[in-house]
Amino acid sequence: MSLYQEARAALRGASFKPRKRFGQNFLVHEGILDAIIRLVDLSPQDEVVEIGPGLGFLTRRLLTVARKVWAIEVDAFLVERLRLSPLGSHPALELRHADFLKVPLTDMLPPGKVKLVANLPYSISTPALFRIFDFREHFSLLVLMLQKEVAERLIAEPGTKAYGSLSVWFQIHGQVLDKISVSPEAFFPRPKVRSMVLKIGLHREPLAPERDYSTLRILVRAAFGQRRKMLSNALAAALRRDSAEVALTLRGAGIDPRRRGETLTIEEFISLAQALKRTGLTAES
Repeated sequence: MSLYQEARAALRGASFKPRKRFGQNFLVHEGILDAIIRLVDLSPQDEVVEIGPGLGFLTRRLLTVARKVWAIEVDAFLVERLRLSPLGSHPALELRHADFLKVPLTDMLPPGKVKLVANLPYSISTPALFRIFDFREHFSLLVLMLQKEVAERLIAEPGTKAYGSLSVWFQIHGQVLDKISVSPEAFFPRPKVRSMVLKIGLHREPLAPERDYSTLRILVRAAFGQRRKMLSNALAAALRRDSAEVALTLRGAGIDPRRRGETLTIEEFISLAQALKRTGLTAES
């Protein structure tokens, strides 16, 4: 039986209806599943967190190698189905009925680093990614299925339309090591958009120190909140400071105040945040 047939059989006759807000388009392409396993690069010592196991097609592949799989599923129907399936009694599977955005990860995760595998629906991809970055010290590797548009935002370069706060925050924390394009035909039911799987390596240490995060958040919001404004004016409004004072700090950091915020590189965002703190323009200084 193909995975497509298995998915249809699993849902036939059930009161379950795939919900768009949960991104319930189940991956049924054997080749893509195999490719994801290659990207995860499992060893028998690895422990894996899987967000959104769905019908368990990827989960059972992970369990053939990994020492432990912690699967987090928000949908009660799918959790019950997984518990009643052969996977439910697998000694290496820890299945949690929980919302990844709310579950206390520090209470659930083992003390060592784990690999994270996730299929993130568009509706939660941004908050989920920011949460992953907040808990980055728990993860050794990320393999994420994302809508293509979100994936392109992560790797976007300064000055492009896709470049934004998510791009900056991601690139401070990690980099894409490999990627796989996934067509709608790989899913059941078929979505209307293309997806992409990203293999993400986290930097040994974030490019910016944690003590600068508050200033960086203010700076990034100002830079991308008013894209058409000159950076000096956008930042002055965000900090409630005189634009001439802000312009002086920008020049001191080697940045033309007339530039738009969306043109700043990651390195310029980091150095400017440090300059803002040094000159006392932020409330935390």
